[in-house]
Amino acid sequence: MNTAARVLALLMFAVAVPAPAQHQTSTFSPVQVGSDLPYGVDLRKVTLGSAALPSLHSYAAAEYDGKWVLLSGRTNGLHGFSQMAAQNFPTADRNFDVWVIDPVAGESWSRSLHPDDQQNSGLTATQAISIGTTNNQFVQLGDRLYLTGGYTFGDGQNGTASTLTALDLPGLVGWVQGGQGTAADHIRQASDPLFQVTGGAMYEMNDKIHLVFGQNFFGGYQPGRNGDYTEQVRSFEIVDDGVNLSFANATSTTPNPDFHRRDLNVYPVLKPDGAGGIEEGLTALSGVFTAANGVWTVPVEIDALGQPSMANPNAEGVFQQAMNQYHSAKLGMYSGDTGEMHELLFGGITVNQYDYDNEDFVRDDGAPNTSQITSVVVDENGDYSQHLLGAFPYLDDGAGSYWRLGANAEFMVAPGVPRFDNGVIDFDALPAGDNVVGYIFGGLAANADHVRNNPSAISVASDMLFEVTIRVAPRAVPEPSSLAGVLLGSALAWGGWRRIRR
Repeated sequence: MNTAARVLALLMFAVAVPAPAQHQTSTFSPVQVGSDLPYGVDLRKVTLGSAALPSLHSYAAAEYDGKWVLLSGRTNGLHGFSQMAAQNFPTADRNFDVWVIDPVAGESWSRSLHPDDQQNSGLTATQAISIGTTNNQFVQLGDRLYLTGGYTFGDGQNGTASTLTALDLPGLVGWVQGGQGTAADHIRQASDPLFQVTGGAMYEMNDKIHLVFGQNFFGGYQPGRNGDYTEQVRSFEIVDDGVNLSFANATSTTPNPDFHRRDLNVYPVLKPDGAGGIEEGLTALSGVFTAANGVWTVPVEIDALGQPSMANPNAEGVFQQAMNQYHSAKLGMYSGDTGEMHELLFGGITVNQYDYDNEDFVRDDGAPNTSQITSVVVDENGDYSQHLLGAFPYLDDGAGSYWRLGANAEFMVAPGVPRFDNGVIDFDALPAGDNVVGYIFGGLAANADHVRNNPSAISVASDMLFEVTIRVAPRAVPEPSSLAGVLLGSALAWGGWRRIRR
């Protein structure tokens, strides 16, 4: 090869190599190891006997009559990165089944909404495809589950759905379990560009639905293509009389480039209102991607009216999230005694991971898969901190590697767990000792830190189920020094004891 050819080859290689990711901030707040949190968390892989479970990620979930209702999402692993869009989101791996799972009785049922089975479902092909999307937003209000948007590819519908879907859970569950009629008897839809969002989140506050961030991705997915990020909170009222579905009083906040986020953890929060009571809101953590293909680090707080705000990333002492930057299974707990909000983040994708052997953190700007668990804590003064709690159990993939778990999984709360109206667990009502608070199901499973451009690595949709136990420390007793810290190198994560302020 002559000199000119070598130079050309080097230039071509330089163009092909992506620039290093640049995150919202170049630094991260420290993650505390061995914190004196008043709880620990233990995950245990469980089965439901002979009950079949789907392999599923990026799905929507609800609860009715002690049963889980799962639908939408995908049955394969991480999407591909080919220039051929059809290879990245294979149509055969869309999930059109509705699953009903009874975790107590160990039973499950499923029934298809596939567009090729319209006689069974009663839905048109267009309706079925708009429900069988991935990364849609969902919220449960009483006995109804509402979906918006989500991404779909195939059958001529390539992009983000613009539908609002209402599902009546009693009727739909009965149909899945073998009832008469069709699924369409229990499903209503409306359409508007307002709902054309994927990778965001949806919650109810003050009788309005708040659709947080996400994007409108159009066409087939190819590496380097981005959708139109909403960069805003969209709020509206659902008008649903059981026959007709519509919406009213829609508003949207002004788009802000700091809210250019998707595939993030958004969750309901509680905090002291300064007058002896508590007020609700939402918090949006991290998410992807910055303009330089990095992760966001500074949380966005959303008040009860749906108005978002973010601290100055350059301000001294501002919290910069270091771990669990991608959407994952999560649960929230609030203590009225201390005024602290605790959000536990289970695995997913992270920039920093703890190396138990060297007792130090390792940074990987490529954002690897992780099974590690942290808690983001906001104290009564509004100050944030992040704490390492442990990891999922070590599960071998059969070839000498372990599964990294949690991304695009969901947490289902156990019956009888005390909760506030917005779904946050009442920590003060949990007795000391072991409390089974719920289950984590599905999500993505990867057997390597990075799957892309790694021929030896695989990513699959998980069918694994984990029981989640919160181990509450004895209250109002002296702190035993022998119990400080965490159990390193184990799936069992402990918080140290501490006195709970009364």
